[in-house]
Amino acid sequence: MAEHPQTHPAPSKPGAYPRGPERSSGARIRHKLSSNENPLGASPAAVAAIQAAAEGLWEYPPFLDDELRSALAAHHGRGLTPDHFVTGNSGCDVLNLIARAFLVPGDEAVICRPTFPIYETTARAAGATIVPVDLPADTFRYDVDALLAAVTPATRLLYLCSPNNPTGILLSAQQWADVLAGLPERVIVVFDEVYYHFITAADRPDPLADAADGANVLIVHSFSKAYGLAGLRLGYAAGKPELVAQAAALRLPFHINALCFAAGLAALKDDAHVARTVEVTLAGRDWLYGQLRELGLEAWPSQANFVLFRCPTSAPAAAWAEKLQGHGILVRPAFGLPDCLRVSVGLPEANQAFIDALGTLLE
Repeated sequence: MAEHPQTHPAPSKPGAYPRGPERSSGARIRHKLSSNENPLGASPAAVAAIQAAAEGLWEYPPFLDDELRSALAAHHGRGLTPDHFVTGNSGCDVLNLIARAFLVPGDEAVICRPTFPIYETTARAAGATIVPVDLPADTFRYDVDALLAAVTPATRLLYLCSPNNPTGILLSAQQWADVLAGLPERVIVVFDEVYYHFITAADRPDPLADAADGANVLIVHSFSKAYGLAGLRLGYAAGKPELVAQAAALRLPFHINALCFAAGLAALKDDAHVARTVEVTLAGRDWLYGQLRELGLEAWPSQANFVLFRCPTSAPAAAWAEKLQGHGILVRPAFGLPDCLRVSVGLPEANQAFIDALGTLLE
């Protein structure tokens, strides 16, 4: 079994579980590869900004998020303005704002499964009916004809995740163009691309450019992945101002705390940390995919910071996750796929430990 190339030295505070909490199996968890977290930890610039901002916690944060939205517009370019952005307490919070803003009982929401379950959770909470479009079980690639056929006069939102969680599959530029061309004007696309930093494929859509051109799309991003701020909870959506304003109207006063403001502004400037995160992640992703294939397992090429693979026997994914937990490795059964596991890309030693444990279990 090949050893992981140790080309990336571990940082002083890696993103793997530092304390090794106990789980029900009694095993000490050495590496947490279950939540798609940044293996290098948080943006150092963001951490420094948080520490500085902590001295002023006796004050309320800015009532409005103008400075952060201006920074996002400058960061993404494409002609986007601050009015194209709405911020929230994580991508999940933004998804909830969108569902509340645009769905009422009697509406339908089209969701391509398997995918991130919060789409369904928030849409149902708003009273919508879920119209599922199941992705092909062999490739998990989007079927534009199938999802357009699922649209009815009651359809209000269409959810797309690209790269998709948990499959890592990307929507192509042509597929995206076909979706936009085939949808009625009343349907809004919720385009979740929180893993966009890790895309290497040349054939990729640019939904932000379409938002700038006035398309009915709301693009969801998060500071949890490439910036390493999952514990802070900060996210945003971009879209044409008319749509953004409807979601923004539902926010509470002082909806972003002072530490989030400071961290978000600093993280957007920390290009070095993002570049290093992407470098480590892409190397680890390629290595994990290759090792899983060498073990004879079915795995899918990923454009995100995780890899999906099918469990080696008929035992459910939860059972295999428990076995790996016994070796000190946390992975996650894939959403909606009871026979598949999703493993996050970690530091080289974590990736190696996962493959070693899996190889031992397969012997």
